[in-house]
Amino acid sequence: MVIRKRKKSFRKKVFSFKLFVTISVFVVIFLGIKLGGIYYIEYQIQKEINSLQNDIDSVKKNNYKLSQLIEYSKTDEFKEAEARKRLNVQGEGEKMVIIKPSPDSTEDYDLQKKLDENDNLANYIKWWNYFFDNK
Repeated sequence: MVIRKRKKSFRKKVFSFKLFVTISVFVVIFLGIKLGGIYYIEYQIQKEINSLQNDIDSVKKNNYKLSQLIEYSKTDEFKEAEARKRLNVQGEGEKMVIIKPSPDSTEDYDLQKKLDENDNLANYIKWWNYFFDNK
């Protein structure tokens, strides 16, 4: 009888060992899938953090450029340049000189002549000449 019990217990041990291994394999696979999902989510979050960090860096650079522009706009040099450009202000001792193009060039003369001729034409003829005139 002792031998029979040994065989039965051995069968039970083998059966329970196979069941244990099978369950263990499924548990390991399940945990591996879950762990892989967690690592993937962590990767996505890290990618988003890097993207936002790049955005922050570009905004900081833009902010720095704007602060430099604000500082420059407070200087007298900027004010003088803007007054000259927008208001046609002259500095002390400066004189305005207007330089007209010389009519030496025959191209300029021909172009001016053609423009003068076109001033007397009707608008639809000007458009026709614009698109279909041999230049």
